[in-house]
Amino acid sequence: MRFEARLREHKIVPLWTLPDKYSELFNLAKRRGRAHFLVLVCAPNADPAPFLERLAPELVKLSSLPAQGIVVVASEEAAGAVASPPFTVVVDAEGSVRDRYLPEGAAAGLFALDRYADLYHQWIVETVAELPGPDEVAEWMQAIGMQCSV
Repeated sequence: MRFEARLREHKIVPLWTLPDKYSELFNLAKRRGRAHFLVLVCAPNADPAPFLERLAPELVKLSSLPAQGIVVVASEEAAGAVASPPFTVVVDAEGSVRDRYLPEGAAAGLFALDRYADLYHQWIVETVAELPGPDEVAEWMQAIGMQCSV
């Protein structure tokens, strides 16, 4: 199924503040300018763990860009199931980020952002298994890093 993206590429994504898995507030706006971001937003019934396990080694390599991985999940239970580091895991219990980033019916979205939260590329999928491979994600983050060195 092909989804109509809610976010436009080459525009700043909606910024937000959510509690992380340790109940500390994470503010995306305050993190701007510090690192490039890879944001994975999941619907309530999507399990990101298998995808994140494959992606983790690549994200560690990309930390020299610097790049940071952020995972947005729907519940504290889901947050507890995601290994961190290298990911920052935040809880979107109200669904406000999910509703602004994901179209109806999407299980997950992966968003490649530069250090100012400008969207370079997005993958919107019906199942987490459809997300791109770690190599493709790394290529996008390296390309963003070459255009926007910190």
